[in-house]
Parts: sequence; C-alpha cells; structure tokens
Amino acid sequence: MRLRSLVENTPLLIAIIIINIAGSLVGLFYYWDQLTSASPFVWIFIPDCPLYTMLAAVVLAVYASTKRSSDLINFITAVGLAKYGTWTVVVVLWFSAFYFSVDSGLYTVLTLLHVAMAAEFILPLLLIRQLKPHLAGIAFVWFLANDFADYFLGTHPPIPTSEISQIATFTFLLTPLFIVTAYLVARFLNNSKTHKDS
Repeated sequence: MRLRSLVENTPLLIAIIIINIAGSLVGLFYYWDQLTSASPFVWIFIPDCPLYTMLAAVVLAVYASTKRSSDLINFITAVGLAKYGTWTVVVVLWFSAFYFSVDSGLYTVLTLLHVAMAAEFILPLLLIRQLKPHLAGIAFVWFLANDFADYFLGTHPPIPTSEISQIATFTFLLTPLFIVTAYLVARFLNNSKTHKDS
C-alpha cells in the first residue's frame, strides 16, 4: 500500500481522528492538576502529547472534509508527534523504576500508545504540498520555546527531579533531531510525489 493512500482512506482517517481525540482527552486528565495550578500564560506548554495528538486530529479532520491543509501546521504537528511520542517512551523506560513504581500497568499502556503517537508523525508530512526551509526555522523557534518553558519555567511533566539535567539535555537535543528528520522525510515524500506526478 502506498503511503499516500493512508491520508486518502477516509474510514481510516476517521478511526485515527477518534483515537487521537480520545487520547487527547485522557492526556488532559493526566495533566489536569498541573494545568489548574499553573498560570494560564504557560498552559500551551504543559500538555505536550495531548496538544499534538489533538492537532493531528484537527489537521486530519480538516483534510478529510475539505482537502485543505497548512504546510506549517502540518510540519509542526509532525515534529511534535515524533518528539513527544519518542520522549515519553525513552524517559519512561529510562527511568522505569520511577514510573513503574507508581503504576506499572498505566505506564506500560502509555508507553505503547506513545510508540504509536511517534509513528503517526508521517501522516501530517504526507499533507505538505510545498516544503520550504522556513518551516523548519519556525518549528525550531517554537520547540525551543517549549523546551525553555519546560526546564526554566517548570512546565515539564512529572519526572524524577534528581535527573532533571539529563532529561533536559535529552529534550533539547530532540528538537533539532526531529526537525531535521521531519524535514528530510517530508522532502523524500515530496520528491516521490513529484516523480509520480511527472
């Protein structure tokens, strides 16, 4: 099956949209106490995973219903899905003693769901029509601001505080890594589409 057919299959998109909305609502519940105790000015930086799964749902719903999309929103959504899906899997497994001592069943399920979240980054990239370098530049500024908020304003999710410097370094490194990855994958997909159309 061609990758492009994934975003042209309306029943599949509807299923993914529903799953993303459900996951986003569960994620907001997970972050609820943190959101209610924080300033509204930093709310956008707190629920990282729910934000990008909800963005993915919106992006896919708009495309399924109108065939329209924003290259910038698609690119940022793809990077967010890949970055925070991967971040969650790596950090939970890296510090499994911390997380699994709280609730091993919950964090096992969360880990598997975030693997799927990271893999989903391909879908918004398939919707990009014109890949331009400024997309990567804007995304870099946005995710760097998010990293700054997490580790200098305290908007990061529950993590072992004794390891915060290691986790912060890892988080900052993921930003350029996944921006470059998303850009290269999007360029490959665009080139493939161009060759096919010609």
